[in-house]
This record gives sequence, C-alpha cells and structure tokens, in this order.
Amino acid sequence: MRSPSDGGGGPSVHPLTRAGLSKLITVVIVAVVLVSIAGAFTLLNYAPTQGVGTSTRPATTPTSLKTPTTTTLPAGSVGGGGRVLRVGIGIDADTLDPAGQTTTTISNIVRFFAEPLFLVDSDGSLKPLLAESYEVSPDGRNYTIRLRGGIKFHDGTPLNASAVKYSLERLLNPNVKVPSRAYYTIISRIEVLDELTVRLVLKEPYAPFITVLSFTQAAIISPKAVEALGDSITTSPLNIGTGPFRFKEWVKGDRIVLVRNENYWNGTPYFSEVVFKVVPDAQTRTAMLLAGDLDIIIQPSATDVEMLSRRSDVRVIATASNRVMYVGINTQYGPLRDVRVRQALNYAVDKDAIVKNVLFGLGQVMDSPVPSYTLGHVTLGPYSYDPSKAKELLREAGYPNGFRITLITPTGRYVFDKQVAEAIAQYLREVGIEVEVRTYDWPTYVSTVLAPLNKTEVQLFLLGWSPGSPDPHFYLYQRFHSTQFTPNGFNNFFYNRSRVDKLLDEGVRNPNPAVRAAIYEEVNRLIWEDAPNIFLYLQYFIVVTRADLVNVKVFPYEMFDLTYARLSS
Repeated sequence: MRSPSDGGGGPSVHPLTRAGLSKLITVVIVAVVLVSIAGAFTLLNYAPTQGVGTSTRPATTPTSLKTPTTTTLPAGSVGGGGRVLRVGIGIDADTLDPAGQTTTTISNIVRFFAEPLFLVDSDGSLKPLLAESYEVSPDGRNYTIRLRGGIKFHDGTPLNASAVKYSLERLLNPNVKVPSRAYYTIISRIEVLDELTVRLVLKEPYAPFITVLSFTQAAIISPKAVEALGDSITTSPLNIGTGPFRFKEWVKGDRIVLVRNENYWNGTPYFSEVVFKVVPDAQTRTAMLLAGDLDIIIQPSATDVEMLSRRSDVRVIATASNRVMYVGINTQYGPLRDVRVRQALNYAVDKDAIVKNVLFGLGQVMDSPVPSYTLGHVTLGPYSYDPSKAKELLREAGYPNGFRITLITPTGRYVFDKQVAEAIAQYLREVGIEVEVRTYDWPTYVSTVLAPLNKTEVQLFLLGWSPGSPDPHFYLYQRFHSTQFTPNGFNNFFYNRSRVDKLLDEGVRNPNPAVRAAIYEEVNRLIWEDAPNIFLYLQYFIVVTRADLVNVKVFPYEMFDLTYARLSS
C-alpha cells in the first residue's frame, strides 16, 4: 500500500514567515512552484480537463458490485502482421511469478500472460474473466465458481477446475514465495465439483473475497507448465497462462518481451510482440517517445505533461488513480482532539488551487474518504475553501489566535509532495495556525509515521494510500478501525469511534453488495464529519501513446490493457 521510494534531505524548516506572506494565497503557491520548478510558470493555468488529449476518468456516480454476467469485450482483430509495440516503463521486474507480485507495473505485465478468474473493470465493477459465473452460499462461506469452457493454457492443456485448485493451493504453500498470502489464508479448502466447477470454502465470511481473486497473484496457471519450470518460473514463466500474450524473454535491466497468443480465447491481439523497455528516467522516456523509439510511456515527468498534451503526434491519457492523498491528523494531540479544529483545517486549505497550481492539474479533489468508483462512495464534499469559516470554527473551539503545529512530509515519494505540504502550511498560516514543515528521508519518515501512540511525535503528516482493489474494506479498515492503531495497522490518526468500528466489522462480513454499500456510505459520512484527515486529492495516472495508437484501456488502479490496442493509420 505504501511502497518505499527514495526520499531526500534531512529535517528542514519552511523559510518563509507569516509577515512575508501575500494576502493572495494563489500568489504564494505560484511562488512555491517557481522556487521548486524553474521555468514551469507557463504551466500554471493548466487544468486536468484542458489540453489533455484524452481524459479517461472513473465514473462520477457511485457504482455497486454487479451481478456477474458473461464479459463482453471488443473482439480483437489480426492485422498488425509483424508489428511490435514498444512500452517504456520506469522499473525492472523482481520476479515474474504471478504469486510473487507486489509492484503494480510488473503485475500489469504479468497480467498480459496470466489471467485471474475475475477482473476489476475501469469503472470499479467486478466482472468475470476466466470465470463465467459464481454463487455465494447464504452464510457467506461457500463460493461456487463456474469456469468458461474451451479455454486452453499456452502449453495446450485445458483450463479446468483442477487447475484452479492447483493455482490457489499454491498460494497457500509455505514453500512458494507469496508476499500477499494473507489475502488467501481465509480459504479453508478447495473442492473440484466437475470439470468446470470449483467450490472454495472459507473459514469465515469475507465479503471482498471475489475481489482478492481478481488480483494478479491469484492468476490461474497451468499445473503442467509450472511443475516443469520449477523455480525458473520467477525468471522465465513460459506457457503458464491463458492471456492474450505469451512470455518470450526477460533481459534483466533492459526489457521483457511477450509474443501474441494466436489462439487467445477472446480475440487475437493486433500486435505480434509487446516489448517493455526499462527506462528509469522519466524525461528520457519522454524523449524516446518523441523520437519514435517508443510507442507508449508510463508516468512521464509531471513537468512534461502539458507540453505533451499540446502535441498532435502523441495522446495523453490522464485518469484519477486509486492513490488517495491526505494530511493525516493525530486526533489525540492537543488542539487536534477537537473535531471543530480538524474541520477548520479542511476549510482552510484550497485543494482546487493546489491541484491546479502545484500538481499542474494532475489530481482530482476528494469529495469523500474513498474514490467515486468504490462501493459505498457518497458525495460529501469537497470541503469548500472558506478561511472565514475556518477562523470561526477555531474561535468556537477556543483557539481564536490559532496555535503552533508541525507538518511532516516526504520528499520525492509522491508527485511534488514537499511543495504540496508547503502550500498547505501557507494556507493554515492564513487562518492563524503557525506551521513548521519538516521532511525526512523515506525510511525515517515511514518509521516516524508508524510509531505507536505512546511514542509518536506526529501531529500532521502528508501521505498517500493506494490499495490493490477498489473495495472499501481495503481503503477504510486498516486506516480507521480502532484496532488498527500503529504499529498493528495503519491508523496513525489514532481515530477511535465505536460506531465506525462496528460498521467496518459488519461491512467485511456481509456478502450482500447492496447492504455493504449502505454500511460504507454511513462509514464515509462519519469519517468525513470527524475529519481525521485533511482530505486532498486522487493522484493521476498518466499514460502517453503515439497519436495513431487506439484502444489502449487504462484502469484507475494504475494499470492498462493492450490486448485490443491497434494502429489507426
């Protein structure tokens, strides 16, 4: 959920004083940006819906888990001949074993050759993939899954219930490296009912169970191919899956190559090969795209996005990802214990201006604790920018002259994280709160924000949360349930409300999507009102392609699908 990255620098104090601040907050933010990014002032009017070639956004209305039906996907077509699609990515793989996946980019590559039973679609809905349908017993413990018929693995063996049993039991095998094994230990046993029907019996009800079967780790793989590969599955997973492409080679530090599956069950891909080229430097990826050496790049430098969006030879796809950005509030520290103070912090900060002027438009302001495509989402905000209301709430809480506080932030972990923190500090100073901004290297930062209540020095902290699934359980339980105080979980707000605990416990056990939606709507309302966060924005996921490449599908969980990609020219 929070993967490590390089941080930078030791503690630092914001150099500006309140007396030196402009009355116009926008001007202050512009100054921050100008200090941080020389020459970037021409981008300050950039908005997410302006200048971007294609904006693929999640639905703005709440969605529910849908009753599984046969997936209808566009038919692929052969026509690319020997064409090769070249994709620029920032990191190399650690392992290509589906069970070992922990990184979204690599999991995305593995998904092209090894498919799971279900898919979380771009609107957040769960759809069957290798599965055809499923039923859940009234007690929520038995999942009976019917597979699609006629599908074969790349080695020619059939997809069947025995292969499902083998693949899922492999996740429970302690001799196999599975970092996310905890998602699957809820399984008590797996029964093969017939050639295409399998029953999964759980130890206890677990409502997000179908969701965890959509993760790449739960890809269904050929028992025959896996047994033949042994440990080499981590570096050379030949013929293990059912996907639209087959694994060909991995040249470490340079590229991963997949070839077209001519017999793909849902339409033959257009491109004969897909090459994932490892290019760590974001600006180099951009240069290679513009030079014609790559066809797609993932996550260009934020400072390049506006320039790219103005060109006619490339297409920018910007979508709000599932990475929620927020300022965590220690709800058990001094004035922050008062809900009126926490709400005042939310009203004091102009999130729209931060997204526009600091992030160059690469974000979407939060209107709820969870994204719009998450079950139980309800539009509650955003907290409007209202410094007068913030001051009023501070007066009511007994702090008419504000107070002093520290805001800590990583540097380089998220898009312009330190600049965002400095902008927030400026806004808080405008309502009378004196804020000291500090930053640490990433390992120190992580240990600081994960300290237990009796040792924590945290007051306000900037952080992002990116679960592998849009299910509300993965957004809310670990961060807001009182049993999840750090270091046991990730509730480093030390937020404690018994009604929220009760609802979160009910939500994870109840298998009925409609009931769960109502439960999580109430949870979201309570958390929003209690304001244990300054709710900020969803960070954007950016994919840039050559202009004549069409049918690239982008998902909000920072993944993309190239199965039906083709050239229009």
